[in-house]
Amino acid sequence: MNSRTNPLRPGNRTAYKRVIFIAHALIPEHASSELINQRLLETGQEPLEQGSIGSDGRPGFIKWLDFPVQPKDGQMVRVQFYIIPVYGGEFLPAAFDGRAYAWCERVALQAIHQASIEGYELTIGWGAATKIATNHGRKFLDQHPEFADVVEFSTTHGDAGTAALALQAIALAGFKKDFRVAVIGANGAIGDVTSRALGHYFRPTSITLVGKPDDPGKTKKRDRLLELAGRVTETLPTGSKTKVEIHQDKSTACVRPGLEVDLVVVATNGMKLYPSEVPMGAVVIDMTAPPACMPHRDWAGRLVLTAGCGEFESNVVPRGFGTIGAKRVFDLGMGSHVIWGCTGETIARASDSTWSGHIAGTIIPLDEVGWSNKAFNRLGFHTQPPLMFGQRLAWDRVRRFVYDARRAKMPRFKRVVTALDDVMRRAATY
Repeated sequence: MNSRTNPLRPGNRTAYKRVIFIAHALIPEHASSELINQRLLETGQEPLEQGSIGSDGRPGFIKWLDFPVQPKDGQMVRVQFYIIPVYGGEFLPAAFDGRAYAWCERVALQAIHQASIEGYELTIGWGAATKIATNHGRKFLDQHPEFADVVEFSTTHGDAGTAALALQAIALAGFKKDFRVAVIGANGAIGDVTSRALGHYFRPTSITLVGKPDDPGKTKKRDRLLELAGRVTETLPTGSKTKVEIHQDKSTACVRPGLEVDLVVVATNGMKLYPSEVPMGAVVIDMTAPPACMPHRDWAGRLVLTAGCGEFESNVVPRGFGTIGAKRVFDLGMGSHVIWGCTGETIARASDSTWSGHIAGTIIPLDEVGWSNKAFNRLGFHTQPPLMFGQRLAWDRVRRFVYDARRAKMPRFKRVVTALDDVMRRAATY
């Protein structure tokens, strides 16, 4: 199987648990990159802007963040965030050609070695494109079968947690039933499980699974979408009338006359979504990093919400995310006490004394989304506040937009658009 969970087995377990989360820098403009550069300078290394891959092709790694997490209900965990100092634009090609696997493996093996010396239980999380480099953790386990059944060692790629947080945002936005939704990037790990979860937990009128077009004469991508459509249909509750369809052109999938969607979920990296591709009155849930939707005045009449991250209750991370220099860090670029969903899921699994094992591979069991949602409640971790191009909104304002946008009476809808235009104008670049 692509994804599996090992049951907790009896053993001598210490009370001391640690998370090692492995990732890389995102883009130069992200606030987290500046914090990474500060740490690099602290340790006497060159900042990201001056190049980070050495002459031997190995970029090394740094310990970026170090902080305790005290769950509302669970075991205290120490979190250490390790960064391979390479921007995503450079890391992604290396993930596809195999170079980045060695970079990731090096960090993981050192973490395991250190855990064996100090005697603590370890959970490793794979972040950003390290998921691609390790085939969502599966390649690492295949290369190191000696670790697969070690009770004190667990791994996860965290994508079930990211999906769970996005679904929380969809529910808080007021989507429950009788809406049309399109999932762009449905063939990816997060898009796949999110598509299945939408059919299982909500009652949409239709789910459009949007993937990339095939090369001339090929049908591989279409075939994968059809397979996914079958899995989505299987998850629908008995008696569901939800229509599941596929589409391979994201520029037209959401705006077809008479089939305009109310909700667009973007779950694939490396693409751009434009206002002309989204109907007026629709909400976009953008889970990508860097984001697929960029600020522009043409987004007026639509909502674009950043999703996939979560916010800790303040007493759960009493020291924030640690210190860089003499300054305590609370904001990694997404808001105070907000961190990536895959990191949050890794922490939730480490803090749960009843869980041990490995979540690996690109096909994520739907049960893991439900597990993550419940575990986040115990942890004190919830979907991030609604954010549109850096401007914070309120959930009741989002719900009002969704409610009014779906009404047939245009005058009422126009008043909502006008009320939000000031936010969009402040956030937009021209």
